Amino acid sequence: MKISVLDIIKSELATNLTDGSVLFEAIKSHKPSEITISFVGVRRISTLFLNESIGQYAMNNATDIQELKFEYPAGKEMFSFKVNDVIENALMGDEYDTLIDNALLSM
Repeated sequence: MKISVLDIIKSELATNLTDGSVLFEAIKSHKPSEITISFVGVRRISTLFLNESIGQYAMNNATDIQELKFEYPAGKEMFSFKVNDVIENALMGDEYDTLIDNALLSM
């Protein structure tokens, strides 16, 4: 099943928390192996949006999240890097939070 981010959020800008929640609600009841999330037609994505959607989904499906498939627009290679980074950070959980806290304290 293909889930189009553009169709779900009705915008070319996937940048805010609310839209991230809308995408999460659209994908949360599916197993990762059942869906492909398509970013075709989206011009910009933010980490905030991805954390609220893909990151939250990764935390709820940690054992099989790698089966989730993505489709990206041509020329938007950074989308893949951002999505993979969000998934990796979500799977790190408390360890990631500790790394961020230590980095902030060292400033």
